[in-house]
Amino acid sequence: MKGEVTVIIPCYNVEAYIHECLDSVAIQGDVVHHIYVVDNNSTDDTVDTVRRWQNGNPTSPLILLSQTKPGAPAARNLPLSRVETKWIQFLDADDLLLPGKIEDQIHQFPNADVICAGFQRVSLDGEKTTALPTQNIPLALIQGAAGITSSNLFSTESVKSVRGWNESLHSSQEYDFMFRIWNTKASFEPDLTPRALIRSREDGQISQSDPRGRWNRLVGLRMTMLNSMVHSKMSRDEKQSMLQAVFDFVRILFPLDEVEAAKHFRNLVALGLKPQPSPTSSFKYIMATRLIGVLRTERFLKRLSRLKK
Repeated sequence: MKGEVTVIIPCYNVEAYIHECLDSVAIQGDVVHHIYVVDNNSTDDTVDTVRRWQNGNPTSPLILLSQTKPGAPAARNLPLSRVETKWIQFLDADDLLLPGKIEDQIHQFPNADVICAGFQRVSLDGEKTTALPTQNIPLALIQGAAGITSSNLFSTESVKSVRGWNESLHSSQEYDFMFRIWNTKASFEPDLTPRALIRSREDGQISQSDPRGRWNRLVGLRMTMLNSMVHSKMSRDEKQSMLQAVFDFVRILFPLDEVEAAKHFRNLVALGLKPQPSPTSSFKYIMATRLIGVLRTERFLKRLSRLKK
């Protein structure tokens, strides 16, 4: 397995994280062929920190690049033309690969195009919670439960078949990326072992900004997925699970953009949605929707939320 993987790490103001991140790559061993660290307009000491790590690890196959076009997708795409290995490990600079991550995945799933793996999320106070992928891949993509960028592993062929990441997106990039690969009939495999530590940050993450735009993009992508995935041969339960998962996302959109949320809800009903209790939608909520309808229920909850403030 020597030299089978290229690691690509986009960096933006991660001086506090990148040293440990690179350490976690180094312990993967000689399965790593090259490490491309792509600085994306950092204004802190990220670049100097990478250079210090490089000086301290002179045998490491690290290459430092610079991408001035803002956004992690552009930074991830920059080295793709240089990749000659069978596999690509995308890694966010504030995350850590767990020991043996890459070699274990290649050994267990040698013929996969995308390996969707579990991970542990580390909160600001150090608490860890484990997330494992849903084994039904279409449902996992709909739910956002098909792993995460740093825990997954991609065949180079699958990445290049879709020309890499969509540089125009400001959020939902990884699930757009995986969905486009899925549409090429690529082979996806769920890996039920946590493979990365995803570290929370106080600032500098897009998930903390523009919630309306972020949730509109997320729900819009899920509606596109549904239209591609739902078909007549699908079981009723599988179809309802997909519709329910998107409905639960639409519920989060309602307080942010009622017009768009209502439009998506009507489209879900047209596809056959029958809302059921779920971790997001309680039994009482479902009963209320059956009595007065979803739109009135959501408007009532919105007014109630304002009164509590």
